[in-house]
Amino acid sequence: QRPTSQHPPAMSSAAPVPEEQPPRPVRFGIMGCASIARKLARAMLLAAPAAAVAAVGSRSEAKARLFAADNGLPAAARLHGSYEALLDDPAVDAVYLPLPTSLHVRWATAAAARGKHVLLEKPTALCAADLDAILAACEAGGVQFMDSTMWMHHPRTAKMRELLPADVGDVRVVALVF
Repeated sequence: QRPTSQHPPAMSSAAPVPEEQPPRPVRFGIMGCASIARKLARAMLLAAPAAAVAAVGSRSEAKARLFAADNGLPAAARLHGSYEALLDDPAVDAVYLPLPTSLHVRWATAAAARGKHVLLEKPTALCAADLDAILAACEAGGVQFMDSTMWMHHPRTAKMRELLPADVGDVRVVALVF
């Protein structure tokens, strides 16, 4: 039971509790202007409120500018005429690398060394030794590493899970050839 009182409750001297602010989105830098990068940039803009395209780096600033315009990136997105400049940008938290697989080791390890989280397009590496080098650089840099996320999070993957018979059990590996 609540006690009853003739007096209004005492005013608290405690400071008001500030409203909780939503977390700042992860600021991605896109390294290169490959076709797959267009899909990721648009997906971030339309469906990923926890991610933002903060910068684009290309081998020329003109190409980065064209990429930004073609994909509706915000005017605040920073445009760089080199991959090094993208990695040195303090407004970038994580780097998405849609570059050819032969360039993954060089740029993923460089990103990790600069404290940038790495989202690497598949295939991740040309060989296990290259993957080991990328993982070691990410661990040494204290950054997160992700790869092949497009397939894992694509609506088709969820639909395939839905279509599997219930008695199949837990699917742990899917091997594809196309």
